[in-house]
Amino acid sequence: MPSINTLTCIRAVPKHRRLICGSRKFIVFQYDKPFLPEFSDDNPISAAIFSSLRFELYVAGDRSIKIWNAKTGTAISTLKDCMKSEITRMALDDEHRKLIVGSDSGELKVFDIHSGINTHNLHSHDPQEGEICYIGYGGADHTIISIGWDQVI
Repeated sequence: MPSINTLTCIRAVPKHRRLICGSRKFIVFQYDKPFLPEFSDDNPISAAIFSSLRFELYVAGDRSIKIWNAKTGTAISTLKDCMKSEITRMALDDEHRKLIVGSDSGELKVFDIHSGINTHNLHSHDPQEGEICYIGYGGADHTIISIGWDQVI
């Protein structure tokens, strides 16, 4: 298994219940069995991202996000029921202090990673057709870009 320092990408594939990690080679984790709650989650994974600055994994399942220490493999904390509907996308700001989260009902929220507090509720996309399919962070100007299935950017 590659060192955590070389992990360059992570992607959840909910339909096939897999978590794919990439570095110099791909590693696929299958999660179709019940696990111990301190090392897993009951919900299918809908989104996952890795913080190379904090060495943490943020794994979304249903309406909650579980934060994992990537070095030890232990759960740090859980943001339970932080959205009204299933989480579809997540993004980090440049300093990896804020987590921007989108849902299948078009919700957009910003969370402080350290405290887990919802710091901002952003203007939502259409609740009927606005499932968030992309979230990007604009960098120095602190812009958040979201794209929904409602054809709005």
